[in-house]
Amino acid sequence: MDMKKQTKKIVWERSKYQMFESFANELQEFTKNGTVPAHADQDAQYCLELQQKRLKEKNLELEYVITPRGLFAEGGGIHKTWSDDRYASRMEYRTCRLERTFCRGGKPVFRESRNMIFYQTMTEAWDSQAVSEDLYACPNCGAIRPIGVLQKGCPYCGTHFEMSDLFPRVTSFYFIEDFGKTQKELKRSIWKTLIPVMLLAMVCFTCFFYQDPEVGGQWLPSILRGFFAGILGGAVFGYPIWAFRQLGAMVKNAGKAVPMLMNTAGSGKRFVTKMQKYSPEFSYEYFSGKVVSLLKMVLFSKDAQSLPIYAGGPSDDRFADLVDSSYTGAAALKNFRVHNGQCEVTVDVYLENIYAKEKRVFSKDEKIRVHLRRDVSRPLDLRFSVKQIRCRQCGGSFDAVKQRNCPHCGSEYQLSGEDWEIVGIEG
Repeated sequence: MDMKKQTKKIVWERSKYQMFESFANELQEFTKNGTVPAHADQDAQYCLELQQKRLKEKNLELEYVITPRGLFAEGGGIHKTWSDDRYASRMEYRTCRLERTFCRGGKPVFRESRNMIFYQTMTEAWDSQAVSEDLYACPNCGAIRPIGVLQKGCPYCGTHFEMSDLFPRVTSFYFIEDFGKTQKELKRSIWKTLIPVMLLAMVCFTCFFYQDPEVGGQWLPSILRGFFAGILGGAVFGYPIWAFRQLGAMVKNAGKAVPMLMNTAGSGKRFVTKMQKYSPEFSYEYFSGKVVSLLKMVLFSKDAQSLPIYAGGPSDDRFADLVDSSYTGAAALKNFRVHNGQCEVTVDVYLENIYAKEKRVFSKDEKIRVHLRRDVSRPLDLRFSVKQIRCRQCGGSFDAVKQRNCPHCGSEYQLSGEDWEIVGIEG
């Protein structure tokens, strides 16, 4: 895409044919009025609901303003695709500017605005017949019923759904800082340095010429000479200053990224090689999205031990002040072990977290070590949701997020037999 095209106004509009853009608009609306994004899947919605509760506990309001900009503002960024016998997923990205504002009582207490790469993972069904027996939460009333039943009409609310009403859905999303600049942004950045340098040079040269005997202490000739000399001198000295500032920023960002890159180098490929022996359809993108989703549930939950996706000890009080969490796109495999059909995995997940302690709101880069397990004797389900459960004892369906025990027969639900569960977290 020609960089010059980025000077025009780009708007992301809501449309059933543009799910990426629709979800971006829904995410903004969620932060403004609490309306849960309709294009988010059940687990992504639950993560956002938990975060919203945490914000209310802290008496904070969070608002996202997402503005398309950059090389891939209008699309074209497809990062990876993967699938199993029933569902296909793809990761897309767009370049944008994200303004994030926290307010308390209508007064801003934290604000930042950065160029970002916005990643979304979208999952869709191959066809209605292949997934007709899979459970799904009715988008209208929340009842858990097979997809085929919902297409014929929800037995609780009577609403009929087309497959396009249920899929595709955004299963995960995150932002990564974009250090690239358009021509317009580059020029603006240069002028932000040149103009102050030029003004300073004009003042200095004006004072210098005023002292010159040839001028004889006259202000008008001194100002005219200082003006032209300042423009030339500001350009000569300002551009190297701008270049050194850019170099300094690059070195600073590289310094932050090097430890993370060294820890994650080759990690994804090693993990995929190990896991595909047990789950041929496994992908690192699927796993990282799943881990981040589960981790956010735990971090934002008031009582993590009540969650079926968590089998660890009491929640770490340190995360009780967490109000926003952004995955940085990096996760490193630290341990992999399969014993008696149980796969035990340890990964380091890199996050940019925002905390609210008393009256202070601040950002912090963190590495969180997550211990997980899963029964690899059972096939991987790319569309598994903890909100859509069928009891293995009686066959009844229910929302396992709200209750750990089956409401029909009372048996306790064990997540590890279906999907990944977190068994421990280390800060």
